Amino acid sequence: MKHRLRAQLSGRTADKLHIPGFQEAAVLVPLLQRPTGHTLAFTARPRDMPTHGGQISMPGGKRAQEDADLVATALREAVEELGLDLASVEVLGMLDDVATPLGFVITPVVGWLDDPPPFRPDAREVEGVIEVDLATLGDPGCYRDAGERVVGGQSYRLHEYRVAGRVIWGATARMVHQLLGLLSS
Repeated sequence: MKHRLRAQLSGRTADKLHIPGFQEAAVLVPLLQRPTGHTLAFTARPRDMPTHGGQISMPGGKRAQEDADLVATALREAVEELGLDLASVEVLGMLDDVATPLGFVITPVVGWLDDPPPFRPDAREVEGVIEVDLATLGDPGCYRDAGERVVGGQSYRLHEYRVAGRVIWGATARMVHQLLGLLSS
């Protein structure tokens, strides 16, 4: 799966968005090879956070001045939020940029982790880590088409995934949807 996904990501040009007034951000889309199969790791944000409180997301954040590029942003944020060892992450490529209603353009960086050690989440930013196997995410029973929305002048399909009593929605669900589409093609 890793080699096929890397080939798919390198064989296409990710859609890059440049929306005036929107800030650059990046997230790591962490695909994990576990003994039981492939999972995708998400972060549950603490409910008392001023933005994105209680939401399910992927580790990431705003691009910092010292970040060489958006891949560096995604990796830095994953280290800060999950305590990841950078040596355990193999970057496979990027998904299409995603604009958010809060004024961010997020670049999703797909990273592969071969059976990583336990996560060490930063409690200020992460309430917990949720791993969902790809088969569950691909089950039509957990998916719902949530209509359409316009963000930054772009029209987007909205997706929702209901897993383990939680709802993955918004920008995170759009990333999951694109990743699952690539994996199924």
